[in-house]
Amino acid sequence: MADQRFIRTYAALERHRQEMHAAARQRRRRLAIVVLCGLSSTALAYWVLPPLALLVAGVAVLAAFFASITGSSSVPADQMTGAEGEAKVLRALGDLPDEFTLFNQLQIPDASLPNGRRELDFLVVGPGGLFVIEVKNSRGLIYVRPEQAHWPLAHKAGCGGRPGWNAIANPLNQVRAQVAALDRWLLAHGQTAPIHPLLCFARSDVALQDRETSPIPVLTVPELVEHLGGAVRQGGGRQSGTLVRLLSQQCSGGVPALA
Repeated sequence: MADQRFIRTYAALERHRQEMHAAARQRRRRLAIVVLCGLSSTALAYWVLPPLALLVAGVAVLAAFFASITGSSSVPADQMTGAEGEAKVLRALGDLPDEFTLFNQLQIPDASLPNGRRELDFLVVGPGGLFVIEVKNSRGLIYVRPEQAHWPLAHKAGCGGRPGWNAIANPLNQVRAQVAALDRWLLAHGQTAPIHPLLCFARSDVALQDRETSPIPVLTVPELVEHLGGAVRQGGGRQSGTLVRLLSQQCSGGVPALA
């Protein structure tokens, strides 16, 4: 199993789960109260006037329907989508061999950004060097266009409907910027290492067209694990221990805080 000592939890997923559990408990309480009141009211109405019981029962059923509706999460949809994709990739990366160490949600300095920091979805330290992994959770048929600002995306428009078209921003420049920022940080600490950028699409209902044209590997989750596993077979990895120690020194309480 890969070393996961430095993995951070996904706050968006945790908050979503907590809110959904709380909403489910409230729904059960509301439903119990509505059902009890509905039965009591229906019985009383039947005792007073039997035809009235049918009307009361109908109102009770309608009230029970609305009481059974669970509240929505306060977590924005885009945050949930991203966190779900990264969590899926994390579960797969955890099965890598012991030679790998995982870091996620890693913040590294980058003066080109307004906040001065750039986040890496995953940084994997392994036998072949460092692997910077950018995760996307888009679905549908994605046409990889390395030289274009946006990649066309086709998806089903509904049952029996014609395909709908959309686009996603070209993520390759984002991955390149992450690699450049990490390389500068390593040099500032007197270290160099091979850095391999990877792009991973996490959803199972995604298809990738023309990805062989990309200079950066564009992979699905199973392919990502196989790609990283190949680094073990290729050997190397003399710097892994040094790099892990360097990165771990920047962690506070298991939370990466590279500054």
